[in-house]
Amino acid sequence: MARKLLDDHLAQLKKIQDAEDTDMETDVHNHFRKKQHNHPESQDEEAIEKDTGKDTRNLLIVIGAIVLLFMIFLSIRFIYNPRQLLTIDELHEANMNGEIKEGQGYIYNGYSFITLGGVWYSRVQKGNTIYDVTFNYDPKTVEGIPVEGTISPDFDKDNDLYITFDTNVTGAKYIAVANSGLSTSLIKGFQYNLTASCTNNESSLCRKTGVVNCGDENRSVIYFKESNITKITLEENCITIQGYGPEIIKAKDRLLMSWYGIIKENV
Repeated sequence: MARKLLDDHLAQLKKIQDAEDTDMETDVHNHFRKKQHNHPESQDEEAIEKDTGKDTRNLLIVIGAIVLLFMIFLSIRFIYNPRQLLTIDELHEANMNGEIKEGQGYIYNGYSFITLGGVWYSRVQKGNTIYDVTFNYDPKTVEGIPVEGTISPDFDKDNDLYITFDTNVTGAKYIAVANSGLSTSLIKGFQYNLTASCTNNESSLCRKTGVVNCGDENRSVIYFKESNITKITLEENCITIQGYGPEIIKAKDRLLMSWYGIIKENV
């Protein structure tokens, strides 16, 4: 409807412009015809005044058309394009008040989840501090990923974690994305000291960072494992996050949401 309103007004302005262009062409033609038959000094004063009045009227019509067009754009923008919510804070507030648009977010177990630019945002509180946290997926998408086993009470007792992965995987870029998201959250939200490592020493980078595997004594390990089965396994001092391609990123979000308490589960 906004587009039709604008097109109608533009059509009306175009008619005015075309009509005035025709009048102006006629005026110019008549003006030069008079110059050919009359000396300028003997030109009729009444004709001059008439031409001057015509030019003034044309100028006023053009100015009025410009003002009208400007007002049309302003009114359409105000009526049909209200100010969009641009900030994370505004979106969370609208979500909590039930005013958010469908598809922009929802409330999950009391936590506000909103999406912006392909990223999911939420907020968690630890002590007296509220943290803004990000995920690649929303909780409804990842809540079905199983978490199996039991973690040792000594896991992360020293606040040191080793993150390890295989070097001979086909979906290394997905593991890299999952590792980046997990590491950022563990450092920012939990203040862990992280050490990157590999499960073998087949590359110079792995020989430099060191080899770490599940089962290593006195080490708390998070292992990214490429697998056709998507799940999280807890065993002694090791957490295995497994999946193939984007699934391993979903498993990462599943673990983090459990740790944050968003998905009600003890991990």
